[in-house]
Amino acid sequence: MKMGYKGTDRMIAGIVFGVITFWLFAQAIVNVGPAVQADLGIPLDTLNIAVSLTALFSGLFIVAAGGLADKTGRKKIAYLGFVLSIIGSSCLVLSQGAVLLIAGRIIQGLSAACIMPSTIALMNAYFEGKARQRALSFWSIGSRGGGGIASFAGGAIASSFGWRGIFVFSIIFAALGMILLWATPESKRDSDEPFHFDFAGLSIFIVTMVALNIFINFGAAFGWTSGRKLGLLATILIGFAAFVKVERNKHNALLDLKLFGSKPYAGVPRRTSF
Repeated sequence: MKMGYKGTDRMIAGIVFGVITFWLFAQAIVNVGPAVQADLGIPLDTLNIAVSLTALFSGLFIVAAGGLADKTGRKKIAYLGFVLSIIGSSCLVLSQGAVLLIAGRIIQGLSAACIMPSTIALMNAYFEGKARQRALSFWSIGSRGGGGIASFAGGAIASSFGWRGIFVFSIIFAALGMILLWATPESKRDSDEPFHFDFAGLSIFIVTMVALNIFINFGAAFGWTSGRKLGLLATILIGFAAFVKVERNKHNALLDLKLFGSKPYAGVPRRTSF
């Protein structure tokens, strides 16, 4: 971290541009699904999978990306997210069928996983007091506000430029975000300990969450007593048990399970007497 550096409005604008590549542009596909399906000639089931993949992969990797950002560099991971956003959006712009559509949606999810935790960490690192509250308010506007107007903005862009135009705009905003964030110094957690990534925890987590997603979305189609359904259920239960066992008291854990024993993270205060 560069000593004495204070965040600027230019930095805030760059971060907000990065945040809305997911919350505004990537999410807009939910509302232009019929146009995408008609243009690409893909089955509805394939479209539904493509729509859900971005949020799924974002959720799968956001904890890992946040840990990487803290240990290897928050600006570095944010820039990785910007680049992935441009690649993912380009896949969608160039898609002529299901392959690039699905690949683009997966890459957009990985982009969001990189951008979200790294940018909010940059704001926490380079703003203090009221300036930090203001910066985080803009971050929230970019995320919640972008999600709120995704339907309107996506429809307006698609009506004027076609549904691919949504992702052309996403590429432009990602590029502008990179330019605006260029002058921001690198920031990472100060530590002399060697960095060891928790590949075992991440692998178990991904398998478990993918099985859970398939279980929820396709359980009725498989049949609730079918072998595939029971196999998925077994994978989920074994996966969660294995994840807890692997992550418990692990120094470089993907997810610090001790957080769930902390009162600020609890849903309600614990009762010690009746």
